[in-house]
Amino acid sequence: MKQKERTRLRARAVALFACFILVTLGLGSRLWFVQIRGGQAWTAYAGTQQRGKFDVSGRRGSIVDRFGIVFAATVPAVQIFAQPPDVKDARNEAAVLAPLLKRPEKSVLADLTSPEPFVYLARNAPKAVGQTISKLDLPGVGVKDEATGAHVDPQGHIGSTVIGFTGDDNQGLAGIEHTFNDVLAGKAGRIVADTDSQDRIIPFGQHMVDEPVVGDTVVLTIDRALQLAAEDVLSKTATKYNAASAVAIVMRVSTGEILALANWPDYDPNHWKSFGQDAYRNRAIADPYEPGSTFKIVTATAALDSAKVSLDDTFPAVDRLDIGGYVIHNADDGLVSSGRSREPLADIIAFSHNVGAAEVALHIGKTTMGDYIKRFGFDDVTGIDLSGESAGIGVSSDEWFGSRRATVAFGQGVSVTAIAIARAYAAVANGGLLMRPLIVRQILSPSGRVIKQYTPDPVRRVMRPQTAAKLLAMLRDVVKRGTGSNAQIAGYAVAGKTGTAQIVEAGGYMPGEYVASFVGIVPADKPQYVVLVNVERPRGAYYGGVVAAPAFRELARRVLWREGVLPKRADGADDALSPANDAKRTKRDKAQGNQGGRR
Repeated sequence: MKQKERTRLRARAVALFACFILVTLGLGSRLWFVQIRGGQAWTAYAGTQQRGKFDVSGRRGSIVDRFGIVFAATVPAVQIFAQPPDVKDARNEAAVLAPLLKRPEKSVLADLTSPEPFVYLARNAPKAVGQTISKLDLPGVGVKDEATGAHVDPQGHIGSTVIGFTGDDNQGLAGIEHTFNDVLAGKAGRIVADTDSQDRIIPFGQHMVDEPVVGDTVVLTIDRALQLAAEDVLSKTATKYNAASAVAIVMRVSTGEILALANWPDYDPNHWKSFGQDAYRNRAIADPYEPGSTFKIVTATAALDSAKVSLDDTFPAVDRLDIGGYVIHNADDGLVSSGRSREPLADIIAFSHNVGAAEVALHIGKTTMGDYIKRFGFDDVTGIDLSGESAGIGVSSDEWFGSRRATVAFGQGVSVTAIAIARAYAAVANGGLLMRPLIVRQILSPSGRVIKQYTPDPVRRVMRPQTAAKLLAMLRDVVKRGTGSNAQIAGYAVAGKTGTAQIVEAGGYMPGEYVASFVGIVPADKPQYVVLVNVERPRGAYYGGVVAAPAFRELARRVLWREGVLPKRADGADDALSPANDAKRTKRDKAQGNQGGRR
């Protein structure tokens, strides 16, 4: 080989070697930069690609009644999952798992043979089910604790429209669960977990947990036993009269505490998705309705407390009043107060005369009437700690023209909620002092420490104590000799008022559609409780004295028994205890049911 060619080859080799050296130095320097100088940064970056951060809801707190009986609580639960590539005998495993998971076998088999590397077979499953499946040691099937447990309502339907329910993400969607969601939910924790390429948590990957904080416990004023009693009475009454819905409220007059608040129909919070929206609604606070004659207590209050009417004043006892192009009549029940040409306010209330109430309202004027309606708080919400409460409709006297100046006197042309009516009667029983309704007694920490105590909350004085005493006497007369005779309870003095209100739809009154109601105070000689019963659209009979008064009687009797109020001989008790009068009452009930009954 010539010297010149050797020189050229040597130069190429040197150049190639030099390039190799340069590439090696470049790779080495890059490797040093990546692994040594920037190693920690690149390691952290790789971690962000392989791990994800996930918020975990805190274990939800409990809701209990006034005695600690659980309405809603969180219990230990598990998630059951499968890794299909590791499943050995899908058909056999599906047959074993289906009855335990309460799922169709075909559905379980589809999950076990899924092309996905990881699938959930069940979430929030009972701990016992998880333990059983773990013992089976099925290939490709695993069990892991749920971080937040499962929220359950052991009382089922009882108190459902008050308690509410939670959604799939453990958030409160209705009732107390919604109103006190921030208290019950606790504080979220955080999981930093290994994930797959699709950001799904690898069950057995390394993870770090920032522990969530357990939610607080909400203690209600509700007595579970009385809540059950109220729902039982409503169910039987609504079924008997084929009603569309019904409401019952039991309130302690001195404190405003709600001992029972029932709606019919209701639902099971454990399976709330199986029920319609109508079942979730708390009608007692959300649905304003024309109260009918139970509103006459407001008219009587305005008349007496303003001193524009005295107990000795009388009004024409007629069955017709023409006003504003309309004609007002009394209820078509054939009742008159005394047969005299004039009647006092006591007879107007006792026999529930619409014309008499209208004459009283016209006498005192719409300004005075409107003022007392506002004093009772019908123009606003009561402030009960439940979401969805409605205020009254058409309660401002500025909106009253023509016949409404008179019809408001007997609860027509104005709409209020059941909770507002119950509170108004509690004010009468409480010597004229209006209270804010209480549905919650305490908030407790997970350790049982009292975080917040709810105390009786007086709103204002509606009337003088002397006026309240006169009204209470009138309401006792309603039960002793008037439209509320079916509300008598053997051994107890009872006060109250019947109501039979037409239902308004699309701007007009629906023929044959009524709300039958009774609001009572027991024991009337020493008032402690207000009990309200409303029955919407009853069939066969519709007067409050026939439909709602007997339901009140049964519920109030259970309240008195539960609260340890012993019977005694009081005004009206002699008649109530008499077997002869029991027979008369039965005969009268049948007759009133046939002719439509009393208001």
